[in-house]
Amino acid sequence: MLKKLSGNILIYGGTNAIKSLAPFLMLPILTTYLTISDYGLLSLVEVSILFLAPFITLNINSAINIEYFKSSKTNLKDYISNALILSFLAMCIIFILLIFSKGTISQSLHLPFDLILWLPIFAFLRVISSIVLGLYQVSDQPKKFAIFTIFQTLIDLLLSYVLVVFYTHGYIGRLEGIYGTLFISSIVGIYILYKLGYLSNVIHFKYSKNILTYGVPLIPHVLGGVILAMSDRYFLSYFFGNEEVGYYSVAYQISGLMLLVSVAANQAWTPMLFRFLQNFKENEFTIYRYSIYLSISFLFSGICIYFVSDFIFYLLVDEKFFQAKAYFPYLLIGFIFQSFYYIFTNYLFYEGKTVLLAKLTFFSAIINLILNYILILQYGAIGVAYATAITYIIHFLTVSYIVTFMIRKKMVIKI
Repeated sequence: MLKKLSGNILIYGGTNAIKSLAPFLMLPILTTYLTISDYGLLSLVEVSILFLAPFITLNINSAINIEYFKSSKTNLKDYISNALILSFLAMCIIFILLIFSKGTISQSLHLPFDLILWLPIFAFLRVISSIVLGLYQVSDQPKKFAIFTIFQTLIDLLLSYVLVVFYTHGYIGRLEGIYGTLFISSIVGIYILYKLGYLSNVIHFKYSKNILTYGVPLIPHVLGGVILAMSDRYFLSYFFGNEEVGYYSVAYQISGLMLLVSVAANQAWTPMLFRFLQNFKENEFTIYRYSIYLSISFLFSGICIYFVSDFIFYLLVDEKFFQAKAYFPYLLIGFIFQSFYYIFTNYLFYEGKTVLLAKLTFFSAIINLILNYILILQYGAIGVAYATAITYIIHFLTVSYIVTFMIRKKMVIKI
């Protein structure tokens, strides 16, 4: 079992490493061809898309992944089709709302007016590919997961490079590359779902209540996660301008190498954990042992990334962005604790404790907003990095304590 886990982690890790080539190989290009302010604006657009995504995706990917273990293939087919329709309807509703409010949003968030109506469409383009990748993950098919991910990465790299370098579209070219790739991936993804028998040719709404009951309570959770990860950019933009957002975004991306490691490990571990939890009493020690292994590997990876950070900056970042180094160590600390958090949060997903998870994440998001405001006034721009690190530490400690308490309570009841 350990050999299989290690093998899957290598596949997912290698796949995510290749996937990360798109933003990391684009990093020296973007920092060369974009101004610091334009790089910050690109980050703000992506943040706004991520902010809308929970209201459009409705967290259907997580619901489908759980339903995979509980339903027959026939029922899952209807479930997935129903979920896609609900997500599309949500996109239409958000689109209509933005038609009447795009002027206010553009002015208050410093976003280009013409881009506002594209934001919900961009968010919806993430849905199909995430479902396909999620199904490959839960069905324990890491090789197919890798092929689909690498396909996306190559298209992303090609389109973005051509549009930014040859056609000099600037940050718009990068957006066209990312979401042009997701459009192509969505078409391919629909074909894959159809060939695998996961699309129904009859519209069923009988699963709507289940999908919304599972997914809607997760909106505050995902939204809280977006606030945790992205609100710092709005604070920097408001107090210091988009140029400082550009510096911060570069540091965030470099320190995000830590998440590359932990997400890959979590993708390999999650389906195995869910199977272990089906018979928790027999697998209790195994779950504990693997959790320790993962924690040690995350800590070791974080230390390694810290010691090679100067080389990474020199290799990937244009010299005019080197001021970003000031943010790096604090963001890395935050991401190490975020990696520890992944180990515990899967238990809450399996138990369907989405409301609890949403409350915890939203609580941490509120703390993050308060800390951002207080620390940015006291320490300047670096205060947002302090706020990020402190919030992720608090978030991990809170979730790990609650999950540990729930597991111990479960053991007492079974005894």
